[in-house]
Formats: sequence, structure tokens, C-alpha cells
Amino acid sequence: MDYKKIFIKEACPTSIGGQAIMEGVMMRGADRTAIAMRLPGDEIYLRTKKLKPAGKLRKIPILRGIISFADSLFTGMGTLMESADILEENFPDEDWGEPSALEQKINSRFGEKAAWNAMLFLSVLFALVLSIGIFVIFPTIAINWLGKWISNSIVLNLCEGIFRIVLFVLYIYLISRMKDIQTLFQYHGAEHKTIHCFENGLELTPANAQKFYTLHPRCGTSFLIFVMIISLLLFSFLGWPNVWMRITSRILLIPVIAGLSYEVLRLAGKNDNVIVRVLSYPGLMMQKLTTKDPTDHQLEIAIVALKAVLVDSDAPVIDGVVDTDAKLIVKENKEPEESKGSDEPETAAETDADFMESKTVSSETDEIPKKEEDNETYVPGIRYDSNDATLGNLLHWGKSCLSMVENGANEAQEILQYILGYTRTDLILRNKEVLQEDDRKEYERRIEMRLSGTPLQYITGVQEFMGLMFRVNPNVLIPRLDTEVLVDQAIGILKAKEWENPFILDMCTGSGAIGVTMAHEFPDAEVTMTDVSPKALSTAMGNAQINDVFSRCIFLQGDMFEAIPEQKRFDMILSNPPYIESDVIETLSTEVKDHEPRLALDGGADGLTFYRILAENAEKHLADGGYLMMEIGCDQGEAVRQLLEENENYSTAVVLQDLNHLDRIVIAERKGRE
Repeated sequence: MDYKKIFIKEACPTSIGGQAIMEGVMMRGADRTAIAMRLPGDEIYLRTKKLKPAGKLRKIPILRGIISFADSLFTGMGTLMESADILEENFPDEDWGEPSALEQKINSRFGEKAAWNAMLFLSVLFALVLSIGIFVIFPTIAINWLGKWISNSIVLNLCEGIFRIVLFVLYIYLISRMKDIQTLFQYHGAEHKTIHCFENGLELTPANAQKFYTLHPRCGTSFLIFVMIISLLLFSFLGWPNVWMRITSRILLIPVIAGLSYEVLRLAGKNDNVIVRVLSYPGLMMQKLTTKDPTDHQLEIAIVALKAVLVDSDAPVIDGVVDTDAKLIVKENKEPEESKGSDEPETAAETDADFMESKTVSSETDEIPKKEEDNETYVPGIRYDSNDATLGNLLHWGKSCLSMVENGANEAQEILQYILGYTRTDLILRNKEVLQEDDRKEYERRIEMRLSGTPLQYITGVQEFMGLMFRVNPNVLIPRLDTEVLVDQAIGILKAKEWENPFILDMCTGSGAIGVTMAHEFPDAEVTMTDVSPKALSTAMGNAQINDVFSRCIFLQGDMFEAIPEQKRFDMILSNPPYIESDVIETLSTEVKDHEPRLALDGGADGLTFYRILAENAEKHLADGGYLMMEIGCDQGEAVRQLLEENENYSTAVVLQDLNHLDRIVIAERKGRE
């Protein structure tokens, strides 16, 4: 198991959680929950509910864990019961049986809602009593007989704790063999993969989510293992009184242990260090039983549930059939019922469908309609009416805003695709769709960023390079076609040499475009990537994870060769170092000089500072017959070639040109050592 694909450093941990349910997933966000389920005919059913604001008690350590533990019992059981109700409503041909006599009696006397609440309470109570009986009382009684042979109370308590854990693992293993539970565990895996995908900033698609493990450090399974381990340690210091005292102490301390376990789980979800990994290991191992690899169809459900809780706090609730973007497409005929078993606030009367139907707009004309002045959105010289915010109108507005930008129409389309997660075909087919306000505002914000000179790649956060996708940000240069020439030549040389297990160094890696591509192209290679910037190196690490080459890469932070162990040698050293002359940088385009990192641009007074370092030091770290390959500025070929030829340890340096017939690469081979 590769821990680095679970505790991903560049990931942004969130408070989003979830739960697998019958034929679906529940996600819980900051202000609402969402249940998404697969119905007959491949439809997706979505039901969202708003949550009460968190109280002050939820901010107090330990106490917030106790509250969350109790809340999770009722919410979890309630969600499972609700999913069963939804299945019953949408599988009319199934024989679900008549309500029991007790249910009918409670229904007739107190009403359906009271019956539902009563059944929820009884279900939680039954589950709690059964769990305490099996996993708390039974181990205590079962180990009691060891007291005849063992007098050490710590050893007895440890035996009890270990027996409890073994019993729990055996229980999970046995139920995991059941077909229905296996499906449930697949949805559990889908929930984890989807949250990983979101926390790592990738577009929410099944293909992206499949790249991640089904294991997650904040999982409820890990919480239960923490409970058992902490109870094992805590009870060891309570002595070995009579069996009734032990049972009483175990039950009374359950809330305290739950509170402590919650804090450990929070720590594991937000940090990555040796201590956290050691604490998390048992829970992650258990997740191998409680999660299974999901299908793309199951991931689709989890993604819908997650998208449904990422909306603005004032967005209406949804109850009906939706598309894969969690947009309502079939509205329930019945009026929305009062939430069962919940004291949640009244939900908005207007659903997504109501909202969409109330907007009668057209995007078939080049004219963007204007109405009242206070509804207009302004970007220099361009206006559109936010009441007519159809996809088509908004895209037309974006293209108009960027009309003075080279390839502006295309960029306006790419930005909208990025925000909505749509394809180009979607933009055409759904051009009359009215966008949600948060999507509209986000599009406006990013169009304004582009107008201010921010590169498109920093706005969308991605750039393609050699057929692979890379995350980019203002800490790294945007990978360019010029660098593809360098990588293409390097691939050609390595294939011609047919070296086994080549060692490759990507110096000044930035986004990792060169190193990650080489690792992807040569699965048996070991690729080392270095950079002076820890933020750039973190980006490269994330890109290695995204492209599934992380386990074969080494990341070293330091200034040029200071990061490389003295005796380390490589078959190939690749570098795209800073090579712009210092006083030329201010003459570059706004996109480059104001937004890309100067650290990655500035090559010193003559632009050759880093080539001198490479020419002098690379030969010490090259194997005999190894290659030094560098990208250069179009006017630097002769100067860099001379630097290399001044070093007698290189063979004749060669300057290669790009597709525009400009000098772009210098290659030198390391001579054999005597």
C-alpha cells in the first residue's frame, strides 16, 4: 500500500463526509446532506436536506466527538431507513410486505412521522444494545476465566481488548462475504474515491476518481478501530475489578473514548506524518474489508451526491430524478413531505425545476437581452442580464469579453467547460439551461481574471503535456510545446539505447512535466525530480500521483546539484532551467512577467547562470555514456554549446531546433571515465 496516495500532501482536506447506503451514497456537506441512489432504468434519484447550524458545543474538543458519535448513530440509521423507503417507493413490483401490527398501531394513533421517529429510535437503541452486548460485554465476560491463571491486570485488559478487536474483524469479514454487503462496500469505496478526487482538485468524473484508493484517513471504519485501540489502552490502567464493575466502567467510558477517537480521526484526516500513519494503519487495513473497488456507475452516484452538497447555502433542496450534474430533470408529482425523523429547518419551496421553469429565455440570438439596470453584470464594455443567465447567453457574454484576447472565444468556452464539467457537445445541447447563481458568479470571476492577464492554465488549473494532464498553479511554469521537443528527443534516445532500468534526473522540475512524462513512458525507470521551490516540488508530487507514477519517482528539494547525493549517477539528466535575461523579463507579456514565477524565469544577467552550473556539475553525476539534455532560449544555442565543450568530459555538444527552426535543445554525451 502506497501511503502517499492516501495522505496526499497537496490535497486540501475538507469536512465533507459520507456513508454508503442501499444502492447509493449519502454525502454530508457544510449545510446539507444528499442521498443519491440508482433506480430501475438507470435513473439517479437525489434527495437533499438542509442541516441545522452547528452549535457552540461542537467546537469543544472531546465533547464535539461525543456529540458527533451520537449524531452519527441516528443520522446513519436514519439514512439507511430512508434509503430503504426510497427503494420501496421506486420498486413498485417488489413485495415489501405489510407494515407490522406495531407499526400500524403507532401510525393510527400518533401519525406517520411519529411512527418513523419511533422506529428510528428503536432501531438505534437495538443496534446500540446489540453492539454493546457483542463487542463490550461479551469480551469482558469471555476473558474473565483467564483471571484464574493471570494475575497481572494490564495483561488481562490487553487480552480483553485484543479479543474485542479480533471479534470485530471477524464480524466484518463474515458480513463482507454477503452479496448485498459487497455492493454496499463498493458504494463505500465510491464515496472515498470521490472525496479524494474533490480534495485533490480534480474534475469530478468517474475516470478521475478511479485513480485514487478506496481507503481514506477520515473513514468511520478507522474511527471504530480508534475506539477499540484507545479503549484497549485506557482500560489497561483501570485494574481488574469484578466483572460487573468492569462492564459498568466499559459502558460509562464509551462517550469519552468516542470523543478521544474523534480527535485522533480529525488529526489523521488533516495531517501526514509518521505518528499519524502509525495511528491510521490499523483503520486503513480494516477499510480493505469495508471498501471494494466501485464501478464507474457507482462512482457516478457518489459524484452526484457530492455535487449536491457543494452548492450555495441558499440553493433549494432537491427531491427527484436528476442528471449526472445533480440537476433536477424529473420532478416528483407529490408535494415535498416534511422531513421524517428530523428537526431540520423548513426547506425552500422552490426546487431546481421551479427555478428553471420560471426563466423563459432564449439564447438563439446574438443579441444578449437587457432588462433592469440593477440586474446587469458588468465587465468593461460588456453587459448581460443575470435574469437571462442561460448557458448560451453566458457563453456569448464570455466570448464578447475576451474578443480582444488571442483565441478568446475558445478560452471563454474552455473556462465554462471547466466550471460546469461539461464537454463541448454539452455546451451546444444544453445552451438554454439556466445556470445556478454560484456557477454564473464563478464564471464571471474567472473571465475577469483572464481579462486581467491571468493565463488560462492558471484559471482552469490544468495543462496538457505529451498527452498527459498536469495540475498547474502560479508556483510553477506552464508546460509548453517547446519542452515537448526536449522530452521527445529524450524518449527517442532512451528507446534507441534500450537501457534496462534507466536512472533519469529532471532538474528544475517545476510542475514535473518532464520527469512525470519520462516515468510514464518508461515504467522500469527510476526518475528523480529536484527543485529549489518546495511549493513547485509539491505540485510535481501531485502530478506524479495523478498520472500513477509516484511510486517510481524520487523528489528532492534543493538548489540545483545541492539536492543530489554526491555518489548518485544518472543515465540521463534533463533540465529546463531559468534562461531569461534579468532585464528582459519586464518586456515579456503580462501573462508571463506578472503571473508566472520569476524564480523559474530569471537566468541572470546574460541568461546563462544555470547553464554554467549544469555544464560544470552534471558530468559528475552522469554515468559513462550518459546524456545531458537542456532546453535553451532560441538565441542561446552557440553560447551553451561552448560552455559544454569547455569541459573535456563531454563529447561534442549538439544543438537541435524546434518545429519553427529555432535553436531549442542542447545535447552532450558524457565520455567514459578512465
